[in-house]
Amino acid sequence: MAKVGGPLYSMTASGKIANAMVHFKWKGLAVVRQWIKPKNDKTEDQGDVRLMLGGLGRAIKAVKDASLYKDDAKEVAGTINTFGSKFVQYIRQNVLDTVDHYETDAAVFDAHEQKTAFNTAATALGLNDFDIAYAGTEIAFVRGYMLYLLARYAIAVHAARPDLFNREPYTTALASWDAEDVTAFQTDLSPVAP
Repeated sequence: MAKVGGPLYSMTASGKIANAMVHFKWKGLAVVRQWIKPKNDKTEDQGDVRLMLGGLGRAIKAVKDASLYKDDAKEVAGTINTFGSKFVQYIRQNVLDTVDHYETDAAVFDAHEQKTAFNTAATALGLNDFDIAYAGTEIAFVRGYMLYLLARYAIAVHAARPDLFNREPYTTALASWDAEDVTAFQTDLSPVAP
């Protein structure tokens, strides 16, 4: 429903009128255009992108307020970005830039000796597996993989800025993590006791 200030077309209007036109502000001007029904084809390519972005968005939920991980991640983000946007940006640009890379990296996680420990920690942190029915890939974004990518990001940040994430387990290569490293990582994602 459109909101009108003054008589129609004489002052301002904003919003949709029927399924015919949309009034809105653009660069300080009041403009109107034809209303076009939003399109959502649900193609396999869209499903793949939505799967990766949805999985990364859910991963961010594992990082609790007042945690050591969030403190370091916020330092990387600075004042303009959120830590979550920096995490998603890094992973999308360097790890999951294509669905083929997603499938390859998910297979690396699936073969990791601590896959079960990652999945258990993810469950404890409130994460669930994520999938999109119309995605082209048949590999779901599992909860343990969400944590695996958070760990991968922290290790990359530490490599670029040694003052951040300068503690175990981030100083150990991810492929070499054992159950104690995963437990330490889970603790790092949890709020610090006051």
